[in-house]
Amino acid sequence: MRNLPAIEQQLSMLGWFSSDDAGILAMGLFYGLTLCSFSCLPMLAPYLFANAQRASGRGGGFMPAFHLTAMFITARVVTYAALGALSGGFGEVLLKQLDGGIVLPLAGVIIVAIGAAVAFARKGTCSHGRRRAGRGMLHMLGLGVATSLMPCLPLSAVLMLAATRGSAAQGALYGLLFGIGAAGSPLYYIGGATGWLATRIRQEIPRHAPHLQRLSGLILALFGLRLILS
Repeated sequence: MRNLPAIEQQLSMLGWFSSDDAGILAMGLFYGLTLCSFSCLPMLAPYLFANAQRASGRGGGFMPAFHLTAMFITARVVTYAALGALSGGFGEVLLKQLDGGIVLPLAGVIIVAIGAAVAFARKGTCSHGRRRAGRGMLHMLGLGVATSLMPCLPLSAVLMLAATRGSAAQGALYGLLFGIGAAGSPLYYIGGATGWLATRIRQEIPRHAPHLQRLSGLILALFGLRLILS
């Protein structure tokens, strides 16, 4: 694998803890509080901004964006567990595919589709509020899965450890523990603040809200296109 020395360095840190499980949980918490969480912001923030831009009444603001961010993080935790199970079951086969970037186009397609949906979304009425909320949850779940298909360095280390164990159940546990640790993230509040800011902007300059929404969708689509072309 690429970055093998760095991955091995990550794995060596597990020796500081009483067990691999405790070390993986702590690793997830540390990186959830720092680099791994903030690497998601370029894709998370545009969607939350656009979602608040097209919301009306109590549909925007801090708490709705907070809840959408929670859906995003939940999807990442579940995907981590799934990747861990696949790594434990298929070992080097999956690691080579991830290292080769074969899943990046898939992640890119998901992000482009969500970006297009945001950019071309029509302004809804109050009767469409539930449908819009359902789409928002679905989109955030999709973004959570897509960003998880781009493993960061510590997640790559966890997946490599799962592969050496040769057990899908053990790998799923490793992925789940890492995800639970990473869920202790400031993203909830950053996402909520993004929703609050977008709602205030919409209230101050409502005429420009559709343009800002389309711009947010375009930003998402460009990120996805970059992954496809990579």
